[in-house]
Amino acid sequence: MRNTKLLAIITASAVALSSVGVAEAMSGKKKSPVPGKPGTATIVQTAVAVNKLTGEFDYLLAAATCDYFDGAVVNLLSGTDMYTLFAPTDAAFEALIPALISLGLLPPNTPVEPASLCKLDSGVLFNVLAYHVTDGRRFSNSVFNRNNVKMIEMLNGQYIVTNPNLTISDNFGQTVGVVPSLVNVNASNGVVHVIDKVLLP
Repeated sequence: MRNTKLLAIITASAVALSSVGVAEAMSGKKKSPVPGKPGTATIVQTAVAVNKLTGEFDYLLAAATCDYFDGAVVNLLSGTDMYTLFAPTDAAFEALIPALISLGLLPPNTPVEPASLCKLDSGVLFNVLAYHVTDGRRFSNSVFNRNNVKMIEMLNGQYIVTNPNLTISDNFGQTVGVVPSLVNVNASNGVVHVIDKVLLP
């Protein structure tokens, strides 16, 4: 039951991006959201709006709704528990799929498309998703320290390291950047920072 709850938090939170923020990013404007009161829309409501507006996060939504996870996202993310999600873009997942094929985690010739993520072993995909969410509502000034590295525990029990130059180091040795115009995105039950790679535990 705990795994189902964590998955629901992770997957729906992953698309908790304000439609205004996404629209600004797509139009090239650099105005960045700032910390403040929680948004009025729940994570689920925001997710639906963003997907309709931009088509972004198709991969994340596909991962969230793989049959073997059996749903439960909407109800669990209508609550008041606060979480912070580091949400990879579609391009991040598109770059990941060939790597998963080369590692033998996906079959050869797997197409680069959202549905392909559901061909991953459920435990592998769950671990990756859980590595993108941490407890609490953490704005960028809490995620990053201007002078020192900082370790943040994620819901899978592993850590990411955040660096003063606003990058993240994961357990796979990657350096992951944030999308500057899409940090500190408010939902009513959390905050989202969009990232340019998929974090790997």
